Amino acid sequence: MLKILVEEDRILRLMQVLLDPSCSAERIAAFADFNSTDQSDFLGWLEQTRTLLPKLYPAQIVLFQTEEEMHSHLPDTDILIVESSNVGVAELDLAKRLKIVQNFGQLHFNVDAKACTTRGIEVLTLRRRTNIAMAEHTMTLLLSMAKRMPLITGLVTTDRLAQAGYPIRPYDKRHTAGANFGRIPQLKTISGMRLGLLGLGEIGYEVAPLANAFGVQVSYHKRSRLPISLEEGLRLKYLSLEKLFAENDFVSVHIPFNEETTGLVNKKLLELMPSGSFLINTSRAQIVNEKDLIEVLQTGHIAGVGLDVMRQEPAAEDDPLLQFSQVLVTPHLGGASRMNGLNDAQEMLQRIQTYLS
Repeated sequence: MLKILVEEDRILRLMQVLLDPSCSAERIAAFADFNSTDQSDFLGWLEQTRTLLPKLYPAQIVLFQTEEEMHSHLPDTDILIVESSNVGVAELDLAKRLKIVQNFGQLHFNVDAKACTTRGIEVLTLRRRTNIAMAEHTMTLLLSMAKRMPLITGLVTTDRLAQAGYPIRPYDKRHTAGANFGRIPQLKTISGMRLGLLGLGEIGYEVAPLANAFGVQVSYHKRSRLPISLEEGLRLKYLSLEKLFAENDFVSVHIPFNEETTGLVNKKLLELMPSGSFLINTSRAQIVNEKDLIEVLQTGHIAGVGLDVMRQEPAAEDDPLLQFSQVLVTPHLGGASRMNGLNDAQEMLQRIQTYLS
């Protein structure tokens, strides 16, 4: 039986559910419930997927959280699946049986690919559908705010426009067109506007080309700057943290949530943003200082905020962010269909099986 060492993650635990017969019934039931919105027959999906993976099922799945745990299991590991853990010479020297390193994403700066190749170890990557969906949701929030969709949805009748503060005053169509008959102001055309990505990981990497396709100028900030060749390929400009907020019409948050990033987006950075700009957060609510965000919203300095995450989920009815008409909030669904995650897992494991053959 193969031993597969997997970096513990709420999504990657699916490897255990799918391949390890010793997985608890409680965890299987939890995953069945989690995926039920889009895969009503999760157990049937498990059974069908296992038939496609005869070289992998059954397998011993070991989940690890720390570098020490990973090192202790590497000597008898056949396949290693990581998301952010470093796999370098020290790790490879321990891994006498290792055949494949699978990075759970398309960027693999954490894996020493050259050292793997020298040892005859295959390095595989995965362009995750979930990350593509997150990028699409980021652009949906951006476009919705630029076009003022939360404000204008349904405002197509005289009464509705009047109730929203836009009483009808017909244009003189003998001389002009009649478009925007509600006279909605401050609509944006995003072509030529500027988007700053705070963080450039898997999701930011997917956002950049989508924004480029709309004619948006994209810049980014992250602790470790990307290679120049990658910046040029993605048409990205590197900026300091302060300049990212000061020089963009939109700033979108794509960094992981941890002790260092808690409250990173604070009043100082928010007040650097140009008047009439927009903030988007599809990462974690705690990265943005909520008190500071509310104060800046009250001043009217920024034109809108698009959120897919809240501090409390579901949010409380009296959540202060819900009181602002310029805040667009969705219920943490940016990853879209659960089938994205299931299809990602199936594709990843089938490719591993192919390379084993």
